Amino acid sequence: MAAAPDGLKRRLGEGILAFPATCFAADGALDPGAFEEHVSYLAERRPAALVPAGGAGELFSLGVAEHESILRASVARAARVPVIPGVGNGLAIALAMARAAERAGADAILLFPPYLVAAEQEGLYEYARRICRAVGIGVIVYSRDNGVMAPDTALRLADACPNFIGLKDGTGDFDALQTLRVAAGDRLVLINGTPTAEMIAAQCFAIGIRSYSSAVFSFLPDLAQRFFQAVRDEDGATAELLMREFYLPLIAIRRRRRGYAVSIMKAGLRAVGRPAGPVRPPLVELTPEEQAEIEALVAGADALLAEPGPARPARVGAKG
Repeated sequence: MAAAPDGLKRRLGEGILAFPATCFAADGALDPGAFEEHVSYLAERRPAALVPAGGAGELFSLGVAEHESILRASVARAARVPVIPGVGNGLAIALAMARAAERAGADAILLFPPYLVAAEQEGLYEYARRICRAVGIGVIVYSRDNGVMAPDTALRLADACPNFIGLKDGTGDFDALQTLRVAAGDRLVLINGTPTAEMIAAQCFAIGIRSYSSAVFSFLPDLAQRFFQAVRDEDGATAELLMREFYLPLIAIRRRRRGYAVSIMKAGLRAVGRPAGPVRPPLVELTPEEQAEIEALVAGADALLAEPGPARPARVGAKG
């Protein structure tokens, strides 16, 4: 049963949003069994939410029927963790995906910018408004790239659509975030969704944005949780150690080629013995040398986690 929008906002106010990889077989077809196992594994680690078929889940390579299959598997295996699938492409496809998410029992949707179209604020507002009006579940707008939603537009949408519950920011524009946070109050939950969101997690916590998306959670959930706890607890020594020894080297690889944000996640899953298959074109795989670099980073994770930290209880999201 889907969570009520207000309860979901509270749950998403602090924690890690996990992005399952979409599992493909060697021939590029969906691998449902591997995907179900992957979702179950992540759900057991209790993130604040699961976001299947998001950017890291290769949303824009999926057909509508594939998308719905992924959603149903995610809801079935989520173990009371909220499920917030990605929805996108053009308006007609986004509407179909949003309605399918509601039918499947998702708690909310994450609305991506319209495919390739650089929209004016009025058009972006209308795109989001029509999606909100088409479903009764919560809608979180992903503000990024060709679909950056200005604070005034977000506030207008919140006035028009009670089920618009949040904005995931992919820009790192702190002026706009602070403006929206103060003006929206508790009407909207704001989520740090920049690439490798851990990079600005501490700065976001400082202005009251206490949740973020983490691709690392998909293959090293214990390390992702440890970093979150360090930022939350103002344990600067641990946060700096993990940033220096793991996140910065990972980001250096990610920046080498377009699309590596997704490819690295699948490389990480191979490195931990939980392969999710290849990426779909037009994404490309890491080189063998880069795969070896990822494996070295993963191999060093246990030593990083063995470093002593403050004895405080773990809490990466609300209990289900």
